[in-house]
Amino acid sequence: MKEIARRLNLSASTVSRALNGVYGVRASTKALVIETAKAVGYVPNMGAKQLVGKGSGLIGIFAPVFRGGVHSEYLLNFYDMLQLELHKFGKDSLIFAIPYEDYPENRLTECVGSRSLEGCIILSPFGQGHPLIEEALKLGVPFVNFESVIGPHCSAIVSDDREGGRIAGRYLLSQGHRCFAYINGPPKARVSLERWDGFCEALREGGVSQDSVRVLQGDFSWESGVRAAEELRNSGAEVTAIFSSNDRMATGAIMRLAELGLSVPGDISVLGYDGDPYTAYLNPPLTTIRHASDHVSSDVVLRLMELQQGRSGTSERYPPVLLERKSVAVLTKAHSEGDT
Repeated sequence: MKEIARRLNLSASTVSRALNGVYGVRASTKALVIETAKAVGYVPNMGAKQLVGKGSGLIGIFAPVFRGGVHSEYLLNFYDMLQLELHKFGKDSLIFAIPYEDYPENRLTECVGSRSLEGCIILSPFGQGHPLIEEALKLGVPFVNFESVIGPHCSAIVSDDREGGRIAGRYLLSQGHRCFAYINGPPKARVSLERWDGFCEALREGGVSQDSVRVLQGDFSWESGVRAAEELRNSGAEVTAIFSSNDRMATGAIMRLAELGLSVPGDISVLGYDGDPYTAYLNPPLTTIRHASDHVSSDVVLRLMELQQGRSGTSERYPPVLLERKSVAVLTKAHSEGDT
């Protein structure tokens, strides 16, 4: 901070107020201080409270935004539950929509400093290696994430996506399906990798090679589900069931399949993932894998409070559950083997 003050010929107190977003500093001066801080590689000392406002009572909730929007309605619903739990500890929250693919450098630092956040809750799939998580670890701000990252100042609450993939595969096999397509999410995201791995594990258990699965690349958006359905139809692949790694892509695929003259589940079955509330009201209602929600929001907030008290980070994994509805057909043995 002294170096920033020296370069700009400002007092240390002015620099501190500018970095902390305190009222009374001109916008032009604040912008210049922040720009210079980035240039000199300034890293705030959280222990000295240079960024985190003591007693602000504010917790930041950081939600990923993809080019097609937020990837799960479940996350938006989860925000309401987190807010209720935070109120029990006298805390309030602010939600920040953060680009996942094109993360703005130092965005987390700016959010923490400008709002004097006491801690952060960072939603999936921000995980190990993503610049936002790396920035949070470097900053030392207490935070809870959903991607298995733990450390002195961070805890993890993780939905067992590998088990969710296994549940999906075993269920489709139990309904007589043997010919599959899979709509993948962002290829580097942990949730995409684990859901695919679990799905393939279940198929191998059932004697189906993962190499026989038609993999369609998506990005968690509605539009990528539409494109996946078009690609599948144009390929001519003989598929009886689609497993989509999130509900939005599954919904986009169902809509496009209907436009192409294919009914769900009459002509092809579709299974989603996330348990977004709206999926119960689709036509047909979507069979999906739902994240465990009971007690998760209270556990997240409790772990964050423990971190604020100086306790070390911990990790907990929760199993998802199957919501069986109307989008997956039961096939006869002859149909599942392609003998129509």
